[in-house]
Amino acid sequence: MRWLGLVAASLLFGAGCGGGAGASDARAGSGGSAGTSMPVAGSAPTGGAAGTGGGERAGAGGVPGGVGGTAGALAGGGGSATGGGASGGDGGRGGSDASGGLGGQSGAGAGGIAGGGGAMSGATGGGGGGRAGAGGAPTVPSVLVFSRTAGFRHTSIGPAVTALRALAVQRGFDLVATEDASIFSSSGLQPFNVVMFLLTTGDVLNDTQQAAFEAFIRAGHGFVGVHTATDTEFDWPFYGGLVGAYFVGHPDVQSASIIVENATHPATAGLSSPWVRTDEWYTFDMNPRSSVTVLLRLDESSYNPGTWSMGADHPIAWYHEYEGGRAFQTALGHTDQSYSEPAFLNHLAGAITWAKGP
Repeated sequence: MRWLGLVAASLLFGAGCGGGAGASDARAGSGGSAGTSMPVAGSAPTGGAAGTGGGERAGAGGVPGGVGGTAGALAGGGGSATGGGASGGDGGRGGSDASGGLGGQSGAGAGGIAGGGGAMSGATGGGGGGRAGAGGAPTVPSVLVFSRTAGFRHTSIGPAVTALRALAVQRGFDLVATEDASIFSSSGLQPFNVVMFLLTTGDVLNDTQQAAFEAFIRAGHGFVGVHTATDTEFDWPFYGGLVGAYFVGHPDVQSASIIVENATHPATAGLSSPWVRTDEWYTFDMNPRSSVTVLLRLDESSYNPGTWSMGADHPIAWYHEYEGGRAFQTALGHTDQSYSEPAFLNHLAGAITWAKGP
């Protein structure tokens, strides 16, 4: 049941409006409003209001939202003008399985709109379509943070999700956090333009979910891997190419110096070089430099790598374009304290910004 993984999801934005206006003098109907997302304790979510009807020969207005239970409120669809105009964008539907509303589809003519957030009993709803602008395309990063583990589980996952939610509010991102892999479908990924694998480990997606994620990347969207994203999905060749290299080992957590190779990228702007910090320093199965652009590398003379040395060229964060999309990987972020470190949070914010694309 998809809602189990999303009860903790962050509601960072509200319901969308109805469809965009049709062309000519035939007006599209306005969308119904979403139901309440934070009902009074002990009461069920209320239904959304019905949308208004369209103009001459326009389609019907929005339908009422669902009432009670775990059903999400349903945003109304825009009317379809039959007098020669293009249809308005459909409103996003609320989460009928309490997983939060999905984004509205882009409409022709005057442009689509973002979908409404679905409401659920006893918890806040999920996110909508990401502040859609003209043509319905999201204008800010809309991020799915995925932190499922099938191997080692970091204690820092909780602090990391909390910090990313706060960062999203500060930077104006739209963000949903989940560990429910069922969101990896064409409809489940539709509201997002960036997926972050946050401290994931092991085999976290099945074949169908992997195919949906591959389609997401090939559609021009972005990926950000954090720390153990390189300790994930070893038997999935597409993912191996996306993430750039796989984890093989690390010494004890200790302080080290990081050399900033490119200080103009959004993920490294403002960092001092060397950047001295404490973390768990990964070694990889290969040096990815030939297929990615390295942003950060470790100075191995500044710490004790033990048997986990890569030598003078030890990349630790990089990016590249891949299969039509964008991929960013940073091996930083093992410790709880990382997620209260302003420089590291700026590093993640810049990675998200770049992964979204222009």
